[in-house]
Amino acid sequence: MHNARKPVSPIIGNSTEIDQEGPLVTDELTKLLRYIARNYTGPEEVKEVERESPTLPGEELDDERERALRAEERRADDLEDAFRSGLLRAHAAVKAGGDAITLDDRDNEENRIADALVHFLVGPGMATSRTRETTTMHYVYTIWIDWDRLKRVAREADLDLDRVLDRRG
Repeated sequence: MHNARKPVSPIIGNSTEIDQEGPLVTDELTKLLRYIARNYTGPEEVKEVERESPTLPGEELDDERERALRAEERRADDLEDAFRSGLLRAHAAVKAGGDAITLDDRDNEENRIADALVHFLVGPGMATSRTRETTTMHYVYTIWIDWDRLKRVAREADLDLDRVLDRRG
């Protein structure tokens, strides 16, 4: 019996599924997310560890820093599809004349998108958000991406964000 293996992308891991945006958009938006995690949100998580544990001995502090970075990488992996969907949704809104997207946490997919965009874009200042409570402990998030800032970060990661997003059509 022939055991056919699908190729593994070094950027998207073991994903064997090509979404509707196509492999280039998927790979490049994943590359952007990983760049943000490595260079923006990851270092912030490390600073948080340092603030919370200033008395840890050097080696233990180093271990905690490393754990924080690995956790951030896992979070990026877990939210990769939501991040991509959120960026594509926000880009489509801009192309249609809007300036923000609204996401309701009662919808699982929209909740994941909000989590991804708030963590990886709002946290490091590449987007802003506003929340409004809909029912007890449920919220609607309105998110505005600072496209100029995000494009600068994409260029740092050697990506042309306009080209990537426009490729989607």
